[in-house]
Amino acid sequence: MQTEDLIIEQKNGVGQIILNRPKALNSINLNMVRAMHACLKKWASDDSVNVVVVSGAGDRAFCAGGDIRSLYESMKEGKSDHLTFFEEEFALNEYIYTYPKPYIAFIDGYVMGGGMGISQGATYRIATERTKLSMPETAIGYFPDVGGSYFLSRCPDSIGIYLGLTGKSIQAQDAVYSQLADWVMNSENFPKLLVGLEGLNAAQPLAPQIDGILKGLGASNHATDANFSKIGKQIKQYFSLDTVEAIELALQELEQKAPAEWIAEALNKMSTNSPIAMAGTLRMIQAGKSLDLSQCFAMELVLAKHWMIVGDFIEGIRALIIDKDNAPKWRYKKAELSPKELNGLLPELYPH
Repeated sequence: MQTEDLIIEQKNGVGQIILNRPKALNSINLNMVRAMHACLKKWASDDSVNVVVVSGAGDRAFCAGGDIRSLYESMKEGKSDHLTFFEEEFALNEYIYTYPKPYIAFIDGYVMGGGMGISQGATYRIATERTKLSMPETAIGYFPDVGGSYFLSRCPDSIGIYLGLTGKSIQAQDAVYSQLADWVMNSENFPKLLVGLEGLNAAQPLAPQIDGILKGLGASNHATDANFSKIGKQIKQYFSLDTVEAIELALQELEQKAPAEWIAEALNKMSTNSPIAMAGTLRMIQAGKSLDLSQCFAMELVLAKHWMIVGDFIEGIRALIIDKDNAPKWRYKKAELSPKELNGLLPELYPH
């Protein structure tokens, strides 16, 4: 069950899973997905485990996403390993949402892509002063998967669309405001949290005890200084528009009237990201609002498989990660991706 990339420990009622690839920012591969899923299933029926804690080795990242290089090699060589990875990763992600015991994700450092997949379904998502959370897939010609259609569509003020289209990285307070984290705690207190969890009384309700431990360590479950509290209304006004082109045009007009750093940054990101990735992401999040959890994951899995045919994923990885020339040759121009054209390319986003 344990792999060299995953440390699994059980002590005094606490099951701990540590992603152990610090040099790769704890990016997750298929063996890690399988070992983690098997471990969680075993612990679900193990009365000696009261709570599960998932964290990343080192102090730089919880998990910076999936192992993109191995996915790239599978796609380039015409293999199906990447599809197997998506199927099993999504199954793990969905299972976490329904886990029968408290599942605590210590989202310290970078939390990207696949790291969001193994944390967003957690009972407790604990951010720290080092948290840098993002879904940057549109920059590499892909879409925010791992349940993004579910959790991004449920962010307030259209912030999920803003994050999905731009790939913006946010810190702890904004993560709590966006409902993508639950608590903010100083990273130095993690060992004390583990000790506190070992003292849980399984005969009593666990949630009040865990809340008490967190509060005793000075953790907060309210966004007290979120930047989004200042610009959330503007984000909602502009990122709730129907198309990427409409959003960009409105932001350009706003920038001329009232220039702001966040507007310039968003426009800059959207000017370089893959057009089909942004158009597909917008439509996916819009569709996800009216779908339940299982429907969201089912839609994303079909979309991921089809994306390898019509999307920009291979080219995006080549340009930004493999060759690092930062000059991707995207397949489509924004003007070519009207709702009608997008419906033809990605019919799974337009259920009939």
